[in-house]
Amino acid sequence: MPVTWLHISDLHVRADDSYDRAVVFRALLKSIKRFREHDEHSADFVLATGDIGFSGKAVEYMVVGDFFDQLLEAAALSRRNLYVVPGNHDVDRTVGKQLLRQLSTRDEADEYFHPNAPWLHLRHKMAPFLEWHNEYFRGIRTMPTNSTCGPVELLVKGHTRIGLLPINTALFCQDDHDHERLCIGRRCIDSAVAQLNSLAADLKIAMMHHPVEELSTIERQQVRAALVDHLDVVLTGHLHEAGFVSVGMWSHRNLRCAAGATYQTRDYPNSAYYATFDTDHITVFPIRYEDQPRETWTVDPSIFSHASRLEFTFSVPCPPGQVGFRILGPDKVVAPRDEPRTRLKVQKKITAAIHAANANAENKRLRRKEEAILEIAAAAEEDAIAKERPTRRRKTKGTKPAKK
Repeated sequence: MPVTWLHISDLHVRADDSYDRAVVFRALLKSIKRFREHDEHSADFVLATGDIGFSGKAVEYMVVGDFFDQLLEAAALSRRNLYVVPGNHDVDRTVGKQLLRQLSTRDEADEYFHPNAPWLHLRHKMAPFLEWHNEYFRGIRTMPTNSTCGPVELLVKGHTRIGLLPINTALFCQDDHDHERLCIGRRCIDSAVAQLNSLAADLKIAMMHHPVEELSTIERQQVRAALVDHLDVVLTGHLHEAGFVSVGMWSHRNLRCAAGATYQTRDYPNSAYYATFDTDHITVFPIRYEDQPRETWTVDPSIFSHASRLEFTFSVPCPPGQVGFRILGPDKVVAPRDEPRTRLKVQKKITAAIHAANANAENKRLRRKEEAILEIAAAAEEDAIAKERPTRRRKTKGTKPAKK
């Protein structure tokens, strides 16, 4: 049975009475209701990937809570169907000045992320977000205070099982120089992935505010490998740019989906998207805010402009070579696939091309190896001959008969 989610991110809600924000949010609520009632895009759950507030103050989350209630009403959903992780704007930076800025070694990270450690960044710097989250979702779920991952949950619709892994990447956020200074803890991701794998889900989704590239080099490669090996889809925000790409390390691949910013004033693009999972593929329907002539949210034609319906279908798990629209440097864009048969043909062609390329590369490698061995053997033979020649001359000279 198909399952659809609405992915929003980067709301940047301040504790003020902003008319600009009210216009964009009001249009979003009307459009979500319209999509549900008339346009066949009805979300089964909503995922919000961080920057819910603006400066991590408690008063901001009062406004956030009211907006989420209205959004869920427009989508005909309950709080149980909403999932939220924090972003860099959900930390109180004045408190952060009193705490450790970053972790420098793997040993420091292993010690810091021990389940019995104090977790000062989460309990103090993120206290307003943590308190709002646990109160808003009281009786539904609780954000952990001894891990950056979780709670892992299983979402069931009909016979379709979705495993969801929320990840908090904001612990060490402090200023505009957070790049490669953020940590989530390998011991946290390891235990969460093990729990996720035990759910026997048809699709496994991770949601986090920052892309993996923002993490510290002391753990980035290992976290990326864990996500690629065990997750089917990774949802992110932060960059304020919508985009989608498959990411792989050797044979495993997953789909990265960035929602863009749902609100960054009307002077900049505001976007979100719907995604529908059905058996072995995900169809993405991107939307964006339009300010004139009427305020509305409608399909974003700039993301999949080559597709006939301006939406795009990705296979899950992504086959090698399939990439999409993103800023990470994809080498090829696969044409839209509206029919399963066409999609299968494209996948077979891609697989055959990759196998041929791999075989060609292997043959070249073997030829280079053989040539190198022959060169070494020839050099050794020449060296042996060179050493042999002067010895023969000395023996000949020593056996000459003496002149009479």
